[in-house]
Amino acid sequence: MLVTKNGLAQSVIRWESLPLLPDSKGRAGMFAGVSNGAIIAIGGANFPDAPPWEGGKKKWYDDIFVLETGKKSWIKSTRNFPRACGYGVSITYNNQLIVIGGSNPNEHLNQVVGVAWNGTDLVLTNYPSLPYPLAQMGGFLVDDMIVLIGGNQSATSPPMSTCLILDLKNLKAGWQPNNTFSGVARIFPICGVYHGEGYLFSGETQGINAKGNKFRDILLDAYQIQLKRNNNTPLLTWQKLAPMPRGMSAGGGTVPLLNDNQFFFWGGVDAVTAGWKNPAKHPGIIRSMLIYKPESDEWTYLGEERTHASRVTLPVVYWQGLWVYVSGETFPGVRTPSVIGVRGK
Repeated sequence: MLVTKNGLAQSVIRWESLPLLPDSKGRAGMFAGVSNGAIIAIGGANFPDAPPWEGGKKKWYDDIFVLETGKKSWIKSTRNFPRACGYGVSITYNNQLIVIGGSNPNEHLNQVVGVAWNGTDLVLTNYPSLPYPLAQMGGFLVDDMIVLIGGNQSATSPPMSTCLILDLKNLKAGWQPNNTFSGVARIFPICGVYHGEGYLFSGETQGINAKGNKFRDILLDAYQIQLKRNNNTPLLTWQKLAPMPRGMSAGGGTVPLLNDNQFFFWGGVDAVTAGWKNPAKHPGIIRSMLIYKPESDEWTYLGEERTHASRVTLPVVYWQGLWVYVSGETFPGVRTPSVIGVRGK
């Protein structure tokens, strides 16, 4: 079922299926991370009654699911998150999931909440709030510092290029803005970490064509980000990398790093599918797979994955040697309860 040349993909990756999320409709935009050996998955949204093109209404959730090591199913916690939400950034740090920003039907959020699993219950901790509401951004953790990039402040506001940095070793300083990014303002970028440096890929902005019509401009640019402290002030240095062969807006929130030397790209929205006008007949998320090697700044096409449905708007979590894709959206307005992991060979 794997379409590729010379078996290249089989020599690089291996897929593993995990227990289904206990929502038959699946969720998009969930938060997820690891605590005490368990995956925690929070919130998200779906269309439980009918797809949006048939008048279905989007529902947002505040429930919390936990998948412990060796278990064949998720636990639904008796404790709910303080509010229904999704589409923010998930960071695993200090044995907890940190939920950052996001949105719900009414507004974007400035929340930053730590969620830990102690084996029987969930423990919530408040972190410094964002200086403004923020959702649909990218983010990563390097050297005890969280970096957020892009996003927007409301459902109708334009994309941003500003970065926010929280030094987890200096919480009193709060979130510090950083305006050194010279690239295009964007929502839904993909982020990763390699050898202590951050990486930013793709995302999208609002384009205007020659006739004045709006379109989803799927970006192809990529950046390496060095993060250092100077007298307790975080400093960012950006290096532009080789452009992506195809865009990947709204893919998994974290790009998997396989074998500690190559990023793996699967899913996301490219420019072709972004231009599809009839959601009821949408062809689905692009199935092509790419590898990016940071040491050589090179891209490799692996082929197409046909066994597992590609997806967008979902968290990706590193757990027990697997990079785990938690649920996500497979067609516009259609989610999947599938939870799938990938590892390098």
